[in-house]
Amino acid sequence: MSDSRTAQQHAIMTEYDLPHEPEEMDVLPTPPPPKNKWDKLYRSSLFQICVVSALAFCGPAMADAISGLGGGGQATPYTVSAAQAASYSATALISLFGGPLASRMGIRLMLIIGASTFAINGSAYYVNSKYGIQWYLIFGRFLYGLGFGFWYVAEAAIILSYPEEGRRGHYLAIWVGARNLGQLVGGSIALSRNAKNAAAGAIATSTYLIFVGIEAVGFPVSFLICSPEKVRRSDGVPILLPAKKPIKTEMMLLWKAIIHPRMMLFAPIAFYSYFLGGVMSTYLANYFSVRARALSSFVVPASIVIFTGLYGRFVLDNKRMNQRTRAHVGFWVFMIPSIATFAWICANQAKFYAMTTAPKHDWDSSGWAVAYLPLLIQQICAYLCQSYIYWLISCFVVDVQGNARNGGIFRCVEAVGQAVSYGINSNVKAKWVPLGINFALCILCIFPTMMVIQTVPEYREDAKNKPSEITYGGKNDEEHGMNDMSKKL
Repeated sequence: MSDSRTAQQHAIMTEYDLPHEPEEMDVLPTPPPPKNKWDKLYRSSLFQICVVSALAFCGPAMADAISGLGGGGQATPYTVSAAQAASYSATALISLFGGPLASRMGIRLMLIIGASTFAINGSAYYVNSKYGIQWYLIFGRFLYGLGFGFWYVAEAAIILSYPEEGRRGHYLAIWVGARNLGQLVGGSIALSRNAKNAAAGAIATSTYLIFVGIEAVGFPVSFLICSPEKVRRSDGVPILLPAKKPIKTEMMLLWKAIIHPRMMLFAPIAFYSYFLGGVMSTYLANYFSVRARALSSFVVPASIVIFTGLYGRFVLDNKRMNQRTRAHVGFWVFMIPSIATFAWICANQAKFYAMTTAPKHDWDSSGWAVAYLPLLIQQICAYLCQSYIYWLISCFVVDVQGNARNGGIFRCVEAVGQAVSYGINSNVKAKWVPLGINFALCILCIFPTMMVIQTVPEYREDAKNKPSEITYGGKNDEEHGMNDMSKKL
């Protein structure tokens, strides 16, 4: 076994070492050789990332496209916000136990279960829009949230574990691009079917049927995902996959991960990262016409695809900077414009509240650009933030099970943020509260995130020809100050 693989096996054993637990329980699988060119392509990390990206296109991208219409395309956003809150509460519950679930079920089965619920999302909006059945909108979104929780955890484990060192930003850009390409397609559909509607009101009901059709494609696509132990990365480093452990051990590891100082410091930015969705959806629904909202559902994902691609290539994967420097630069690239545009949106909302009747900006109205540009910048920065967080988490843990656990905890916190955001926005009397909380979260997450950034190693564990620097709760944490941080906390 090479020095690189020996170092990795030491890292994974150190991470999961518990009192009286035999080391033999942790294994470093050797993928079987490919049988032919198709088998080699199918089992490559790039192809698997593309499958996950295709599922992101069919599932969350379509859900985001509907949300991007403002209030789910409805005439009023408040019932939709309640449904979103129910959905993300269910997602948070499943995500929290993502590590143990991934250990028992495997990430492939979790992806398939999640994809089977994608079409419930669009159908819930369709039934509500056509027949006015609000209970099914809330119940359907809850069922979708349960399934999405399984998919959420499995997706996080793959996105965090499969990319080769030096390609993480690139693969994240593919994933984010696919997710926003789905929104772009959805936005194009919405724009084409609503371009002549310059008034306020709800999106055309037939729009949702197209979304349902695309969501339904996700289920058969999910069967293309390969088991982690068969995946072969282009740099020759295998996917780290610990052996299955007793459920009691898994729950102990989950608890250790939850209370780990690094995860606690991640919590504020995880909560903040998706809180924006409910706030901006309500802002869009309240102050923009149908076709302006449809235009937004096209412009936002197109901008996100471009900027996340540039961000991944020139910041996260920049070979001229070591990993720690990239962590510093990458954080401020999205945080500075986020703070500035929050102040801008606050000024806009103060002006709107001062009016006798709230405006409904159309794309040809004089105040449209001033009202819309800060929302666009915020949406772009939100996706840069999300890409950055996944990249930052992957700096510390490289194996599938560890990333399923940590990704599940992170996604639980972000889902709670979304549930709280949409819950607050479901109250028509909330007014300044959601925006004020969102702005405060933006400021408050800076300090704990900077503390995490200070502990980022210069090179990741599976970077070829680099020193072994990363464990999670082992000796190398002491070298990077995590032990001292634990004592301070």
